[in-house]
Amino acid sequence: MARLKAVLVGAGLIAGKKHIPAFVRLRRKVELVALCDIHLEAAEALASRFGVPRVYSDFSAMLSAEKPDLVDICTPPQTHTRLAVEAIKHGCHVLIEKPMALTVGDCDVIVSAAREAGVKVCVAHSDLFYPPFQKARELVAAGKIGTFRGMRIFLSTPTDYMTSQKDHWAHRLPGGVIGETGPHAVYLSLAFLRNVKEVSVEAMKLLDYPWSPFEDYRINLIGENGVSSITLSYATDQWSAQVDVLGEKAILRLDLEGMTLILQRRTALKPFLIGHSLASEWAQLFWNMTSNAVQYVSGRLRSTHELLIDRFVESIRNGWAPPVSAEEGRETVRVLNMIIEKLREKYG
Repeated sequence: MARLKAVLVGAGLIAGKKHIPAFVRLRRKVELVALCDIHLEAAEALASRFGVPRVYSDFSAMLSAEKPDLVDICTPPQTHTRLAVEAIKHGCHVLIEKPMALTVGDCDVIVSAAREAGVKVCVAHSDLFYPPFQKARELVAAGKIGTFRGMRIFLSTPTDYMTSQKDHWAHRLPGGVIGETGPHAVYLSLAFLRNVKEVSVEAMKLLDYPWSPFEDYRINLIGENGVSSITLSYATDQWSAQVDVLGEKAILRLDLEGMTLILQRRTALKPFLIGHSLASEWAQLFWNMTSNAVQYVSGRLRSTHELLIDRFVESIRNGWAPPVSAEEGRETVRVLNMIIEKLREKYG
């Protein structure tokens, strides 16, 4: 089967750190033939670094000249709808970085255009593809922890990644930096929560950056089958991405960045049972670490973006549903906007 031809728009951090390396690893299936950015120098530097043959500063010109099968959109969310619709009208399948768009209405425009053109849209909800999270979904679906009862998510993004940078584009999003990392917490929640109808939000200002409204958020998403309690911190120098999934009969404890998953059972607070639980958890942690080390040394450890893009490419080649549908992207935007609206109501 012939390789797909791909182009990418947006020569920023996420393109160089995640997307382009994934395309390089998948070069037997898909060829990245061109980059585009309104800042041509940025596109040229990135293309030179990864050996991408052509660069453009005009998106329309790139589409007309390259006639790609797949367009990867890595620009700020304000531009997603315009770029996605133009690519769709050229008959291209589209991968869109999260969030899919700024409003549900904009998402609907993309969904409608894709249906009319008969092309696929995938949203880069990359954290869904951490192996421990994928395993957690399998365990929950198989009933290994009993009935799902709720979850807790803790995400910490270092202050100097976005918050301290006055001119970072994330500050221009609705809600500020929460509009950039908040979608991760929302779509991880929606992997288990059904029909979120209500949210609650508490926020605190901790740092002396007037362009940043808050640096600590505590959010509850209330669904039909449980609650996801979310903490988002932008006030330290630490990275963290931890998820707990509470079931009727067990708890799954995930460290996404550490690539670990532990199944915890503590049905009674007796010393022997607690000791047995701890021994089991240490054994699981050791197995996780050993497995990760073997994959790393052997070169088989794959990034979440590579896994996502690989599955999207396969969905195009084989006529399958995309790994993250446009409708899933739309629902994440809907819930994220509920959070942002609650912040506005409460804090002005």
